[in-house]
Amino acid sequence: MKNLIYLFLFTLCVGFSYGQSSTHIQGNTTGFVGKKIEFYIIKDYFSLKDSLVGEAIIQKDSSFQVDISLARTEKVIIKCFKNTGFIYASPGSSYTISLPDKDPYNAFRPQGNKIEIAFINLPKIDINFKLLEFDNWVHDFLGVYLNRKTTSTLEFSQQLDTFKLNVEKYYKSDTSFFFKTYLRYTMASLDDINYVGMKTRIEKFVLYLKDFPVSYENDKYMDYMRLYYKNIFAMVSTEVNQKIYKSILSSSPSQLMRALGTDATLRNPRVRELIAIQGLSEVYNGKDYPKSNIITMLDSIGRFGLYKVHRGIAQRMIERLTELSPGMKAPNFALITKNQLDTITLESYTGSYVYLQFMDPMLQETKKHLELLVPLYEKYGKTFRFVTIIEENTKLTKEQQTYYTSIPWEKYYVTADHPILQRYHIKSYPSYVMLDDGGVLHSYPAASPVPDGEYDTVEKVLYAIKRKIEVEKLNKEKSGFDDIYDDTK
Repeated sequence: MKNLIYLFLFTLCVGFSYGQSSTHIQGNTTGFVGKKIEFYIIKDYFSLKDSLVGEAIIQKDSSFQVDISLARTEKVIIKCFKNTGFIYASPGSSYTISLPDKDPYNAFRPQGNKIEIAFINLPKIDINFKLLEFDNWVHDFLGVYLNRKTTSTLEFSQQLDTFKLNVEKYYKSDTSFFFKTYLRYTMASLDDINYVGMKTRIEKFVLYLKDFPVSYENDKYMDYMRLYYKNIFAMVSTEVNQKIYKSILSSSPSQLMRALGTDATLRNPRVRELIAIQGLSEVYNGKDYPKSNIITMLDSIGRFGLYKVHRGIAQRMIERLTELSPGMKAPNFALITKNQLDTITLESYTGSYVYLQFMDPMLQETKKHLELLVPLYEKYGKTFRFVTIIEENTKLTKEQQTYYTSIPWEKYYVTADHPILQRYHIKSYPSYVMLDDGGVLHSYPAASPVPDGEYDTVEKVLYAIKRKIEVEKLNKEKSGFDDIYDDTK
């Protein structure tokens, strides 16, 4: 009996060891010595929440290496400084890559760039080699046949059918399910091109979705599915749309599932529940449905959904929809004063409205914005705390350093990977955020001092809040005065 127990434990351990395999990634980059390089996988392609699976520091010789744990072939997002690229990685594989500091085919953006990662000594059997070869084949095909003349006749349709047959024949012996799925839904996306003889929506459903398993980890499959069912609540018949409307007003996922089930493309309960999550997220920021009802429904799916994987997606979707939304608690942060004597956190601003500005001093636009902020600070500085977050940059001239030092309100210098930039999702500069006196997001993103398309600036908001505070103060003083003569006391 004891031997049987040991055998069971050994088998269990072996089983777990096969569940996750270490994938080694090494390489080099230029210009980022000492910076952190991070590796993420996408938890799901509906909420688009990612998960950090590894990180390393760029060494003095510009090299890095990391081991990450993968259970299956995944798209791995690689972030270095402000640049982002990706590779596909398989469990147990090893990759040597090179990261450029910018994309040679696109204009350099100081806020960050999408970069193409190069492989060194990539084996032909690797998933990346096969995908790159196939993608180049697709690009060549489109370069020759995708034009106004061919799409307005049957020629493109005929050439596309021939291309599909050639691809199927060429990769017939490949056994990788991930790769075959990638091929299938790349081909499916070609059928979305407007051309004479293109397939109808129902034909696409029967051909590509009806009997194919939901491939949660494959980005091509998920991209196709999300696009196919995009704005589904508006695409269904008027009768079904009315049922959807009533289900949301009743905060009932069950009613919503029954309503969607009457659509011919949503008979599969697994697909239907997944698309219910997508549909709810799409109408969250609209004016037709109460946001609280949508969150209630997503929460129900997150706790009682038919499929465990969907429960996680629904919970992450709630996080995505509610994070950084006006009315939600602002993310906390820690800022160090210039003399490094104090740490400023969100709690430090309790009782004050805060107008946060995120700036990159290397951008010419920054000075223009700051110059417009000065008169606003002089006018509203007693009501609001102005706080400028400046990304550190060693390339500042002496004149620039003097200029930023002269800013009359609070300012803090942070590195490009500082948590406050990540928590407030600062993707470009300048960016603005308004916090109320309770540490709650008042406006995200907030208006800037530069006029928008309707010639409005942040001053409209500043004035409204200032006026509101003054009225509340007067009412409170008036109430206190009246209480003196209250005979009931």
